[in-house]
Amino acid sequence: MTVGLFEQRQELGGCAATDPSPAAGFIGNPHAEYLGFWNSPVNQDFRLHEKGLSFIFPEVQGAMAYPNDRCLVAYTAVEWDKETGMIAPKPELIERNIKEVARMSPRDAETLAKLAEKRFFDWFMAILQHLYNPPPLPGEPDPIDNLLNDPESGLDPSYQFMTEMEILSHFFESAELKAFCITWNHYNFVYADDVAPIPMALLPLATVFGVSGMSLAKGGTHCVAHALQRALSEQGGKFFVGADVDQVLVEHGRARGIRLADGAEIEAKRLVIDSAGAEQVINRHLREVLISPDIRKKVDKLRHDRGQVFWGQMAIHELPQYKAASWNPDVSKALWLRMGDPDVEYLFQEYRYRAQHIRPGHWPSKLYPTGSVNSLVDPGYSPAGKHLAQVGEGCAPLASWLSEREWLQVKKEFADVLLAEWRKYAPNMTWDNVIAVNIGTPYDHQQRNANFVQGDVQPPAITPNQWGKYRPIPELAQYQVPGIENFYLASGHHNVGLLGCSGYNCYKRIAQKLGLKKPWEGRLL
Repeated sequence: MTVGLFEQRQELGGCAATDPSPAAGFIGNPHAEYLGFWNSPVNQDFRLHEKGLSFIFPEVQGAMAYPNDRCLVAYTAVEWDKETGMIAPKPELIERNIKEVARMSPRDAETLAKLAEKRFFDWFMAILQHLYNPPPLPGEPDPIDNLLNDPESGLDPSYQFMTEMEILSHFFESAELKAFCITWNHYNFVYADDVAPIPMALLPLATVFGVSGMSLAKGGTHCVAHALQRALSEQGGKFFVGADVDQVLVEHGRARGIRLADGAEIEAKRLVIDSAGAEQVINRHLREVLISPDIRKKVDKLRHDRGQVFWGQMAIHELPQYKAASWNPDVSKALWLRMGDPDVEYLFQEYRYRAQHIRPGHWPSKLYPTGSVNSLVDPGYSPAGKHLAQVGEGCAPLASWLSEREWLQVKKEFADVLLAEWRKYAPNMTWDNVIAVNIGTPYDHQQRNANFVQGDVQPPAITPNQWGKYRPIPELAQYQVPGIENFYLASGHHNVGLLGCSGYNCYKRIAQKLGLKKPWEGRLL
């Protein structure tokens, strides 16, 4: 096939992007930052490591600093073979992470040791299989359902109906460990009072064990898009930037091409794949096509009340000097470092409401910001002798809840609020240590990318009714619109984060229908 990719922006990759931010000489990722894309089979299928894409796995993948000058540190405990894609745990580092937990709660460490002895890594691999396969058709197995139906798996079927807080309380006693898990999942847009899909509810445990394997793309997240561009170019693919697709052209129930906003039409002899979000597809690209009113109604009612964040960069002169380093000096090495009071009742009962109702001059008494120094993992993020910190807060108001003027004021205030909180844990984090700051708000995110409805950067909201075979709605979950042949959907609305799942899984359905190559046969993912 001859493949053409049409991109509205002037650079490929959407939010697999990197900008000169927040000052000259620094680079920052405006959206996708800590990547799981390394575990996508696309890396081996296209040998992206030979096309300029390199992942850096930090010594410490996650940490949380507490007000009592203690911290919890999770070391990276998984290894990945870039040639074969094989993923394996490192038992000695899993044991080290369990010992870190034991310093705070011996009983919780015993629980983790028992999970490790049982089949927790099977849970993790089942989550990957769940993510890197289309929702099952009737008669097809689902790896998560298989575990839930297996009494020996250790995965309790009742977890499907528990809040995140209930699941964590089922496992752990320590408030510090619960807060570590809850605040980590804030950036997966699952909150303590949410009933979440099992794969998302259990992800914090993978971080505690150290097997979630978060990484940075060396040189910035845009290197992911650049490597993919090289891969497709080598196979004859063509790219068009500044090409705003206005409509998908459909005749006699078949997609025949696209029309750009400037009126140009491009014929599609075989198929059209649309990677825009569900709202754009249904309400813009297919606005003149006769499709089910129920589909239009359901898409209009998709929930976008999760996924709003403050997210950006702070350039600093010197590294944060954490008081918690006296507990474990490796706290500052974390790729993803969070700070906060382990008040789990507040996290469960109040945090989300208070954070979503921030207004100019009105901020919650407790926040849980992140202050992760990317330049420690990849020195290319900053000039020599300086540092680049990725900063943010994992819950914020919906974009429409504040006016533009209010968002500008909140954006300005957030830097002061962040530093005031940061100084509690690292006293040298004053304005004298700051070179420049650039922090995006949900309003900014919505302006940057039309898929981010209400500033939701991982749309739609991660709820059981918008997940798996229901994501984003049941009628669209199999990557097609009923009644339209040769038209496929591959947006982030069909899966989660910058994992590469949506395009990969869409291709699986296309390959089944058109008899194309199936590179996944004979391997795990």
